[in-house]
Amino acid sequence: MSASLETAYTRSERMIGRRIADEYVLVPIVGEGAEIDSLFNLSRVGAFIWERLDGKAAGAAVVTAIVERFEVPRERAEADYLEFVEQLLSIAAIRGA
Repeated sequence: MSASLETAYTRSERMIGRRIADEYVLVPIVGEGAEIDSLFNLSRVGAFIWERLDGKAAGAAVVTAIVERFEVPRERAEADYLEFVEQLLSIAAIRGA
């Protein structure tokens, strides 16, 4: 599955997001072997996106929120969003709603 701006994604039950000090990390809660030991550090934009993946808002709405919050060009926000969602899909941290 490839990332789409039309799809609303939802967080997987196998990952939780936590803010630890000044960092935001994804922590796998189920898995085998190395997966259990993996933590995924998120950038500020990554954490912003993660918190909005609720299965209700399509990618285009999340991109609009990124543009407003971080004052970046829409093209850049779209590219960053799609790249990040692809990475989350590849580790099964999210799924299409």
